[in-house]
Order: sequence, then C-alpha cells, then structure tokens
Amino acid sequence: MSNQMTAQPAYLSTVGHSHPDNIIPNAFFDDLGIGSSALWVEERTGILERRSVLTSADLRQLAGGRMTLELLRKEGRLTSIAKMTRPAWTMMQERDPTPTLPLDTLICGTSVPDYDIPANACTIAAELGLHTASFDVNSACSSFIVNLHMARHLLNSPQHQKIMIANPERYSLRLNYADRSSCVLFGDGCAVATVQSQKPARGFAILDTVIASSPEKYQAVQIPVGECFSQNGAAVQKFAISHTVAIVENIMQKNALSKVDYFIGHQANLRMLASVADKLHLQPEQHLFNVDRYGNQGAAGAPVVLSQNWSRFKSGDIVVVAVVGSGLSWGAALLRCL
Repeated sequence: MSNQMTAQPAYLSTVGHSHPDNIIPNAFFDDLGIGSSALWVEERTGILERRSVLTSADLRQLAGGRMTLELLRKEGRLTSIAKMTRPAWTMMQERDPTPTLPLDTLICGTSVPDYDIPANACTIAAELGLHTASFDVNSACSSFIVNLHMARHLLNSPQHQKIMIANPERYSLRLNYADRSSCVLFGDGCAVATVQSQKPARGFAILDTVIASSPEKYQAVQIPVGECFSQNGAAVQKFAISHTVAIVENIMQKNALSKVDYFIGHQANLRMLASVADKLHLQPEQHLFNVDRYGNQGAAGAPVVLSQNWSRFKSGDIVVVAVVGSGLSWGAALLRCL
C-alpha cells in the first residue's frame, strides 16, 4: 500500500474587493513638475487613473514634504489595512450569504503593513470580529498566489477547513513622487477570498498552484524600512514578461492543458500585460485586466480582477492567474469554475 497522502481537494469559494474613493488621474502628476504628462503616463503604461487612501491634496503635501505619514496617522486620515478590508469582506459575504463552513484561519499578505508586530492579519480579524488563527505571509505583489498555495495545502490538516485570504495594499503611502518611473504606476486596493475543503455551490476548484523565487535578485524591487519604493524598472519588466509566460506554460503543461478560457496577470502595467497575452497567443476577450483604471494594486491586483469578473465565469471555464513580485518571486494558479 502506498504511503503517499492523497491531497485534500481545495476550492476558492468566493471573493470580494474594494477600492478607496479617491481617484487620482494622470493629470495629478502634471502638477508635480516631474516631467510626466498625462499623455506620457498613458502611452508608456496604459494607465489612466488609480485610487488612493489619501486625497490628491494630502498626496501633494506628502510629495512636497509638507506632511508626514505619522501626522496623517495621528490625525486619523490614514486608513488602516483593517478598515480597508471591511468593504471587500462585506462584498464577499453578500456573495456567499449561507456559508457551509465557518472561517477558522486568516492569512494576510500586504506590501505596506500597519505593524511590524502584531501580525496584520490579527488587526483584520479584530476589525471583522473573527476568532481565527491569524498570521501574515508576505511576498509583495506575489502574495495572493503564495497565500493561495499555502491555504490549499493547509487544508490537508484537519485543523483547517475554511481559510480567508486578505490582500489590502496601499502603495501610494510609500512612493517617491519625484521618481516619475514608479510613482505613476501604483494604486491602492483590497481583495479577499476564501479557500475551503468542502465543495461550494459556486466558485472554483483549485486545480494547481505553483510558486517560485530568485532570491539573489532581491534588490531589484524593494521598500527599505522607512523609505520609498524603488525598482530597476527595465530589468524587472523584462523579467516579469518572460517569467509570467514561462509559468503559465509550465502549469498548463503540468496539467495537460493546451488552452485556457481566461488569463489574469499581475496588474503591473498594461503594456507588460499586453506583451504577455500576445506571447501566450490569447484573444483580447480572454485577457482580463483592470490596471488601466486602478493602476498597479500590488498583491490585490490579480484577485481584484478575479472578483470584478466573478459573474462572467461559467461552469467549466479554466482560468489561469499568474503573478510576479519582489523577491524576485512569481507564481500561478489554475482554476476551474464549478
């Protein structure tokens, strides 16, 4: 008799998303005097606007050094990731009004946390009134797939039957607004999802997840303690395109698939995503994205796209989600709509 354990089936039962109300159009950057006109941003990135937990006025003061995050926090003008998660959580509950299993675990993956300690997942659990095992697993923009990979395998333990993943992101707080190559890219957003062992009435079967990293390149994308985001943009974009294509092809080959119905990539910028879709020979209607209206939402980007298209998917649809992030790290998930 084989000693190999049979993997517990895993299902992505529901998702939810939210964005701050503050819309930051490309024209915002015209006033910063950094040589990035609205047309310049659109032509190079495909991004038209993004969201922020801060108003345009607060961002201008922050960019000009006339305001600090500490003061914004003291004045109650800095939305916590726990507060940011609530509307996404509410949407997820509305989509699953009669859950079959109670939540027992909460995993948070975020690039801009509120605390070094405690785990930011604990602050979210407290905000939502959840009594769950709560911990953080961060892999920057790759966090959603890393969290999904971990949740899927945690279900092999009887302690875990339904796990919530939260990916609240607030990159707008840690940008260098004098660096036009990066500050125009990012927006804030939040995605939540639940992964469970029991087959739901609607949702996705998680067919496979794959994660990888290239740690010797950890300095290519970083936010040092107390500093702003920086990256080697040209090198990272080349890496992102080649590794996204490779991991999609890998997970499809591994699961004996010659085609998928939909592709969702890391919402870094539309030019990068268009290149990936072209190399994967996808039709325009197969490529789902939101980066043009919401910017690069870090770990929240891909799962927000999944959530925004939740009603689009029909039984049998195969969706591949592929992400890249700091680390450098990358990953993919293969989902089949129930």
